[in-house]
Amino acid sequence: MAIILTESQKGRFATDGYLILRGVFSGSEIAELRDAAAEILSRATRGAPGVGFDPWTKQPGDEVNPNRVTYLNDIFLMHERFDAHMRARALTQIFCDLYGPDINGFQSAAVIKTPQLNNDFHGWHQDAPDYVPLSNFKNGCAITYLHEMGPCTGGTSLVPRSHRDGVFERGYETVEGWPVKKRVIVGFEAYEARAAAPEFNSGDVLVFDSWLMHRANSNYTDESKIGLINVYQAKDCIDLKNRNAFGPANLPITRSGTVLSVEESSRLRDEETAERNVRG
Repeated sequence: MAIILTESQKGRFATDGYLILRGVFSGSEIAELRDAAAEILSRATRGAPGVGFDPWTKQPGDEVNPNRVTYLNDIFLMHERFDAHMRARALTQIFCDLYGPDINGFQSAAVIKTPQLNNDFHGWHQDAPDYVPLSNFKNGCAITYLHEMGPCTGGTSLVPRSHRDGVFERGYETVEGWPVKKRVIVGFEAYEARAAAPEFNSGDVLVFDSWLMHRANSNYTDESKIGLINVYQAKDCIDLKNRNAFGPANLPITRSGTVLSVEESSRLRDEETAERNVRG
């Protein structure tokens, strides 16, 4: 079912840089997505491209995530259920309401908080430094939560109204005893007091601007917690230096507000790529 944003919601997104939408996906839809996630997590192995693993231990994880995977890129190519989720009207309509009727894909991923994961190394960050230069700001992310998740159970913290203060320098700090460096935003101290850590239920969706400061929280439970990441942008939000190497780069998802099929997306991407190449 499509979510039609109200003018108030669109205004809040412009002001705060995010929206929390409750109960977007039903229990049966979440169960299907969990089953699909378990299927691809069971066969994820170290060394595979686009796959990350828990840096703290190589001990087995839980039944859903035995190899302690922490992220998977391009999941829409790994399982048809995730391709369908990327095209779900419940998500695409949100971005059509925010950015206009012609929406392209940008990223399709899963982020998994393994049992008892100290995720502080992931740190506060903006996504935009990995994406710019773009021709405009019409690029944003939707996280679909497959489990209940909060401040200490794998949720997402964020800083309201931090999305139009520019692209901040990213830093890395060495922490004694840690297997990896901690990612930080240089100058974050001025924003820390404004940070919020909402609680999410399974089926909820967080939509946020790619310039918003945010972080993925630790998971101090004994089960893996899964969030599905879908980043979209308007057709006229151009990747000026072709930095995006993810599978959904420049992939048409909607045209004139209508969700495209897999075949239509592929054909139209080829046509639009050829047209851009001709224009130089």
